[in-house]
Amino acid sequence: MRAVSADGQAMTVQEVLDWLQRTHGWTVTMLLHGNTMLYNKGDSEETRAQQQAQRLSEILEDAGMPQQQDLELYYVCEEEDAEEDKRPPLLCSLP
Repeated sequence: MRAVSADGQAMTVQEVLDWLQRTHGWTVTMLLHGNTMLYNKGDSEETRAQQQAQRLSEILEDAGMPQQQDLELYYVCEEEDAEEDKRPPLLCSLP
């Protein structure tokens, strides 16, 4: 997936969640890059709103990760166990 929003910048977490819902019909409850939590439905509403608004590139920068063009995002969907790896990672390319 090319993780570029309409304005040519890296997608926000919400745009990735929307894409997964629209493309695959999945409602994601957790979204991760390695050990970095990008989104957790179990967090407070305020925290979720902050997570959803952040661009993928901003999250990596805030986490002290080097600039990356290609990401592997891991996700858990509703009614799935977080310990089971049922789905392959989502491969994303940043601008």
